[in-house]
Order: sequence, then C-alpha cells, then structure tokens
Amino acid sequence: MDNTYFILSNRAIVIDRLHICTWDFIGENAALELGFEFMPNPYAEDIEIILSLPFLRQTDKVTCLMDALIRDDDNSKFIFNDTINANKAINGDKRNGAILEFKSRDTLSVLPIKNIMVEDGVCSFAINRTNQNVKNYVRLYIQTSVKNLAIVNKGIAKTAYIYDIKINENRNLPNHIYDLLNNGYFLCNDVKSCFCFHVIPSQYSISYLNTSKLRNIRILESEEFNHYLPNTRKIRPNEFLIIFNKSENSTDGSYTFFSEFEEETIGNKQIMLAIATNLICSLLFGISSLRNWHMGVAWYNKLPWEFWTAILLLLSFVAYLFIPWQKIVIEIKNKFKK
Repeated sequence: MDNTYFILSNRAIVIDRLHICTWDFIGENAALELGFEFMPNPYAEDIEIILSLPFLRQTDKVTCLMDALIRDDDNSKFIFNDTINANKAINGDKRNGAILEFKSRDTLSVLPIKNIMVEDGVCSFAINRTNQNVKNYVRLYIQTSVKNLAIVNKGIAKTAYIYDIKINENRNLPNHIYDLLNNGYFLCNDVKSCFCFHVIPSQYSISYLNTSKLRNIRILESEEFNHYLPNTRKIRPNEFLIIFNKSENSTDGSYTFFSEFEEETIGNKQIMLAIATNLICSLLFGISSLRNWHMGVAWYNKLPWEFWTAILLLLSFVAYLFIPWQKIVIEIKNKFKK
C-alpha cells in the first residue's frame, strides 16, 4: 500500500494544523478522515484543494463533516478537545458554516466543502472562505474501497499492519502532481503541525511506535463517536484503540508517521486447517493398511464407515476454509433485493 499523500491548492496557503485519522475495521473497508485548519489570508477567498491519495477510487464516497462538527457543541468538543463558549451561524445560516469560540484555543470558522470530485487517486473540492478574521477549518470523511490503509504482512500466527504515512514528500512526487505544479497549482508545504491518529481494533497489539511523536493512547469513546457520526458504522464500547501522534515545525512541510501493530491470527480457520491436515495424514495411513484386504472388491467397498465419516469431515473443512461464503450470501441477498 502506497501511503504517500500530497496536498495542493490553486493559491498559496498556510495550514496551521493538518488532521489525519485512519480507521481500520475488521472485515470491512477502511476509512480516512482529513481535517485542515487554515491561517487567515485576506488575499485568498475561494480556494480549490486537490488531494493525491493513492488508495482512492472513483467509486469511493467523500463526505463533508461540517454539519457533524457544528450540529451541537458536544461534537465540536469531542473533535477539538475544548469547551465551546459560542456557536454562531455564518450570515445567519449554518449551511454557510459556523464560528466556534472555544474556552482555551483560537476561534475557528468551520466551513463547508463544495464541488467534490473523486477520481482514481485524486480528490478535489472547493472552499469559500467567507470569514478572513479567524482561522478556517474543513473536515472530510472518505469511505474507501480497500480493506486496509496499512501494509499487511500475514504470518502463520500473527498478521502485521504497518502504517507508513508520508505527507508532501517530494522524492515520491507522482507524474500527475508534477503536471499540476507546472500548471499553476501550489504544493501545500507550509504546514505548521500535523496530527496523525490511528483507530485500530482493541485486540491488536502495538509492535512499534515512534515515541518522539507519540502523544496519547486511549480507548475510543464509543458513545461520543456514535453521536458525532450516527450514519456510519456503530462503535461498540472498548472496541477500538486510538493512537495519537503529532509532529510540527517541519522545514519543508513534509511529515512522516511510522507505526506497526500486530494481530494474533490463530483462530477458527487455523484450528480447522490443523484438524484437516491431521485427518489427511490419518486417512493416508489408514488406507495403506487396507491395501491387501478383500482382493477383487472395489476400493470404496473396502472402506469402513469411520473412513467415510472422516472424508466427509475433511470435505466440510475444505469448504469452510476456501469457499467465500460471506460473498456468496451477500450476492444472494442482493439478487433477492432486486
């Protein structure tokens, strides 16, 4: 999995904070949240942002999270980790965004993203910066069509999930980004700080973290998240861990975050495979002992019922291990829905 992300815009802008949050769901496709906090700039009102995300496909769904952030103060407190003193609609209508005044941190103008376009590897959208007196903030949620945003190394007993996320790393510049830079777009390499969150299943163990960038590890607050994004997958209590990393003051605007997690994979399938292997060995030894019995009798008449039982169990194990029953059930359900 190529995890080199690039951020471009049609105007030179300063990103005060960049938020990245990966979601790893067992048995479901991964998701990604991106948040951008821009410094005020009276000379850049309408901005077009282009994101180069190598995992992105044209069919992926990209959603603006402005409504979730400004719907009520609890959601804003959950994301920005600060108490809300005031939540004021822009121009009297929250469809234009809202001004959030916090107890401790700077005031934010949370804005909608518009004209979302998704292609393979690229997502673009527009921002109308209606308020230039305070910092602007936009946030989006990407439901991907890939199982993992990490590099997955499967072993017999363990599976490793390697997150090697790179932001604006010029040595990995793809051709389509090079072409955009030659056509008037700017690489957003003036990034003051970058926050990288990994939401992982709680049964994963932590193999490696960069302690110089690590800020926090905690259980994800299920109730707060379900209230924040009620239309996404429901989170159960103690289901996920959230790993918080932070890096800042990069000289060239590029950032890297490397983490590795592991999952024990000795489960039902591994146990079934061991039983099936044992049955095969037992059958081979048993059948060899029947080789000289009842000469002239068909081989299948030589086998006692215990052998047939073992063969049926073996076939059942093979069917369980290698036939994608979940996909078959989903296809059948879809046919009945039509």
